[in-house]
Amino acid sequence: MTSNRTTVLAGHSSTNATLFHRCRFLVGDSSVAIDFADGTSTFLVRDIEMDRARKTVRADRIACAADFTPEGGLSGDRDTALAQATAECLRQAGESTITVDRSLPYLYAHFIQEAGISINYSADFGVLERRIKDAEEIENLRLAQKVTGEAMTYACQTIARATADQDGLLHHDGAVLTSERVRAMITSFLLERNFSNSHGSIVATSPHVADCHHYGTGPLRTEIPTIVDIFPMDNGTRYNGDMTRTVVHGTPSPEALKAHAAVCEAKAAGCAALKPGTTGEAVHLATTDVLKAHGFTLVRGNAEHDQRLPFMSHGTGHGIGLEVHEPILLDHGGGEIFENELFTVEPGLYSSTLGGCRVEDMVLVTATGHEIISPLYEGLDWKD
Repeated sequence: MTSNRTTVLAGHSSTNATLFHRCRFLVGDSSVAIDFADGTSTFLVRDIEMDRARKTVRADRIACAADFTPEGGLSGDRDTALAQATAECLRQAGESTITVDRSLPYLYAHFIQEAGISINYSADFGVLERRIKDAEEIENLRLAQKVTGEAMTYACQTIARATADQDGLLHHDGAVLTSERVRAMITSFLLERNFSNSHGSIVATSPHVADCHHYGTGPLRTEIPTIVDIFPMDNGTRYNGDMTRTVVHGTPSPEALKAHAAVCEAKAAGCAALKPGTTGEAVHLATTDVLKAHGFTLVRGNAEHDQRLPFMSHGTGHGIGLEVHEPILLDHGGGEIFENELFTVEPGLYSSTLGGCRVEDMVLVTATGHEIISPLYEGLDWKD
């Protein structure tokens, strides 16, 4: 966090999550939030957006570029003019040094420095403020995860209730059921509920599932596990859901059942380890210790035979909020965890021949431990 420093956030709130978190104002053009060291604040936005901003943005002054015209005038380019006005606003306030985060566009840095103002980069600015969620944010994430769970039920039941042909390929509504079709069905389901799925969804089976972030391609098959990972954004709040389940059409193999049992136990251990004052690394170790105890490895093997054995090669989870992936990681080197942070806990095992298994939930860190947000069925059989 920053203190006793004037800070500047600038850019498009539709893509700059820290700026949106600060102003809670969605606008198609650039905007700027300046928080002065004396406790006052100014929000710069396009002139036609000022009235709307005054109803929403928490700032002492709402202004536009024309309110801070420098001596040489403003550029005819809208973004350049706002950057010039930002520098002039800081100059008029007598600022000599400001603090910015990683997202400040160079356009702003150029005019601020040209005005003789030094820029101090802070790796922490905006990070902790976004990590610890307030009550409104937690409710936004509850809703996002609830709808994500509904989409997950729809997708997994579609796969489980499909019909297998003599070659083991799954069919739905008269056509082969592919990863691509299920992803399109998920997106359509979410759009009807005012959710965006701009990053797509993962619907992956072997052999592609050996790459844990492969989106999947081609026909789905009976008796082979399919990982479904859905991570959409609520268009109304801009907060994200993130959930993964594994589904098997038909009868799971003994290997799939063993891997699934180990993953579910590992997830439970990771959730139980989540509490204020512990670390992301400790949570990860609690998860991976379970997988090791079941005889699974955490690295991909080198030999062709080893490539087929189930392995886990990623961390246990990550923070979530206005972005799907937010600090901190539940992984080696993961730092201290605080009350009212939300994380995903998502152990998985992956094999190019046996298929993969991942089970993921969103988890709130409470004063005494954890709460799974919108819990959902974890089994492999989704027919009912």
